[in-house]
Amino acid sequence: MTPITMIRASALAMAAFFAAPAYANDAMPLPDDATEMETAAYAVLDKHCARCHQDGALKEGMTKAKSGFGHVLDIRRLAQDPKFVLQGKADSSKLHAVMLPSAAPPMPDDCSYDNLDCFPTKAEIDTIEQWIVSLAETAPPAREFVPMEELFALAHADLQAQPTNRQDRIRYLSMREVHNDPDVSAENVEGYRQATVKLMNALSWNPTPYKFEPVDEHGVLFRVFLPDLDWDHDTWSHLEKLYPYGMSSNTDKHLSQLQYLSGATIPVIRADWFAATASVSPLYYDMLGLPDTVQGLEQMLNLDMVRNIRDEQVIRAGFQDSGVSTHNRLIERHAMGTGFFWTSYDFAGSKGRQSFFEYPLGPKEAYGEELAFEHDGGESIFTLPNGFHAYYLNTADGARLDVGPTQIVRDDDYTDGTGEVVNGISCISCHSKGIRFNEDKVRDVAMNNFSLSPEVRQTIDAIYPGQETVNAIMQADTDQFANAMRGAGLNPEITAGGLEPVRGLFVYHVDQFVDFSQAANELGMTDDELRGRMPFVGHELAGLMTRLDQSPIARDEWAVAYPQLLAKVTEYKPILTDHPVPATLSYSVQQATGVKPKPVKVVVDKAADPYAQAVQKQKQADYVPAQHSAPTQSHLTVYTNQPVYKVGEGVKIIVEPRHECRLTLINIDDQHRSCVLYPHPDLPDAAIPAGGQFVFPPGNATLTAAEAGKETILAICNSSKEAIAHERKGTSEFSCAVGQDTYFQDDKAYNALSHELLALDTKKDDKKSGSGVDYRAISTHNPHVAKAQITAIVKDY
Repeated sequence: MTPITMIRASALAMAAFFAAPAYANDAMPLPDDATEMETAAYAVLDKHCARCHQDGALKEGMTKAKSGFGHVLDIRRLAQDPKFVLQGKADSSKLHAVMLPSAAPPMPDDCSYDNLDCFPTKAEIDTIEQWIVSLAETAPPAREFVPMEELFALAHADLQAQPTNRQDRIRYLSMREVHNDPDVSAENVEGYRQATVKLMNALSWNPTPYKFEPVDEHGVLFRVFLPDLDWDHDTWSHLEKLYPYGMSSNTDKHLSQLQYLSGATIPVIRADWFAATASVSPLYYDMLGLPDTVQGLEQMLNLDMVRNIRDEQVIRAGFQDSGVSTHNRLIERHAMGTGFFWTSYDFAGSKGRQSFFEYPLGPKEAYGEELAFEHDGGESIFTLPNGFHAYYLNTADGARLDVGPTQIVRDDDYTDGTGEVVNGISCISCHSKGIRFNEDKVRDVAMNNFSLSPEVRQTIDAIYPGQETVNAIMQADTDQFANAMRGAGLNPEITAGGLEPVRGLFVYHVDQFVDFSQAANELGMTDDELRGRMPFVGHELAGLMTRLDQSPIARDEWAVAYPQLLAKVTEYKPILTDHPVPATLSYSVQQATGVKPKPVKVVVDKAADPYAQAVQKQKQADYVPAQHSAPTQSHLTVYTNQPVYKVGEGVKIIVEPRHECRLTLINIDDQHRSCVLYPHPDLPDAAIPAGGQFVFPPGNATLTAAEAGKETILAICNSSKEAIAHERKGTSEFSCAVGQDTYFQDDKAYNALSHELLALDTKKDDKKSGSGVDYRAISTHNPHVAKAQITAIVKDY
């Protein structure tokens, strides 16, 4: 019997056991054609995970899913979500890892070891493992690795085949890195491909939709004839100026010929970087050539909104819960030759003239001061000539905004973000199906308000036509967008990584940290090739390579380190551009690259209204709206001086915070015993500065691998005592100190020490200091709590 057959047989048995409760959750039922394997996995997830991670099925008292993860029962979306599931690789899948008893802490995190029945059983964990492994069975054969030089050869061959009068207007987008990544499923590859086509069309003024045509045998290249998107050399140069992965070569004749024939310094740009960058304002605005004010946008589109409002040539609806705006939101439709221009009026409050229920007419430019509501800002969505949508954010007076103020509007589609509505990517994600339906609440209230004059109510009757009419118009606009997608060869229902496809590719680039394998891929080589070149990277980069081999690096830091590594391990030379330097960088990246971070000094008037604050922020040169990824902002790195140790061997733990850090180190072993390594009463307790490095243990103290097994080291910055207690919940608490039978903290003794984990010897005579450990409150300098962990293997040979 093959392993897969055995897995299937086991899963079928589990499915029979769990079949009854598997269909019990109405919030997200199983697909009608669910397999036995899906049914079995669904049952486990429903029993143990849905109460915290399934929207519509959350336990009492919860209004939002934990960590923004609310689709655990959407079994097929989950199977395509690389944050939680890597198809065929259970050991590397977060969904499986957090269920293991050795997890820190194990899920569900509302369980206690006083009630072991609350945790998944071994059989249930095995079911999830078997389901993840089984996903590889239906996967297509592994994709052929495409090295960097082959990519340029393919692009050069295609360019040479094009008419000579076109060659200087041809550029390429590449999915080489995505194609080479074995953790990206075939379905996600297609989703990312469609995301690239969708974004190109969303940045195009050409009435004819751009369609993907295979350029090479691998399907990794998109040929971009600039006029097909109504782009020119200047449009492409917007991308070149910010691209961190550009290169030249004295030895790669294909690249040099590409540059010569196309006239472009960087003729090939990565599709994942394009999705993560061109979709973010202000570059988003620049790619479309949108003006700095709404008034300028009206002129560009040949639109007169005030005249349309006065002439009752608009359709309106108002509501209190839009899913985006915190307070009231009123939306308004203007007809255009290309389709429509929907705009919103957003409010910072709901009282007085900020209530369109009391003042349903406005703005004052159309109806005067006496009748008008007073809005604070707005968002607009309008059709491009090809039927795709473009977006615009603005203040009440019409000034263009890159990012909407979170006090008024929030982007809840991006669960790993800061909540900022960033024009471009937030709107593309939110409006994945086009116009979002909402129920009008204004007409009935206003038409029954006889304190309003008959004239006013007649105007309300004309511009607030009622829900049936609004629904019909919204449906027509939604259908128009779906048809535009189909016209470009796209599937309107497709997702990538479980998300709207452009957002999915954005997340793949921004939030998926770069590990050693992906670093090799992006440098154009295999793992083995990069390992073979590691001894020659030089002293400056050696530390970074050691770290990269154990702890993945955040994308914004990788973009800084990439040029230096490219020059050291390949024959290509980096092209340095204006790619923004992050406001924070870890110690190892600074040491390896010599690049110093440029701290963000955002100064705003706290007394100003939210939209005025947003304008103040974006006027500051060092404010980068693209850095709205929470994983990037709060990243903390922890790694050890080697990945595997012998029993009795000395261990060094290296911690690199990107923000000032009050550090706590916790050791949790594979038997779920824990001890606090740091802070320690015998060791100095000091803050680690941003961009600093802390090597533990300090001074002449030693840390020893005491027994064989897996040791998880959890590093936490700026956490409270309650947070530390939460991380240790369910563990057997011990001391890490050598030769100490009990350990005192806050005058309470821990359990007697029956085993040593990573054994700490502080080299002091008095090992029973009663001073206790001060976990400190959250730092006033850096209120962000960051957490990272590393697992070290200890062997007894």
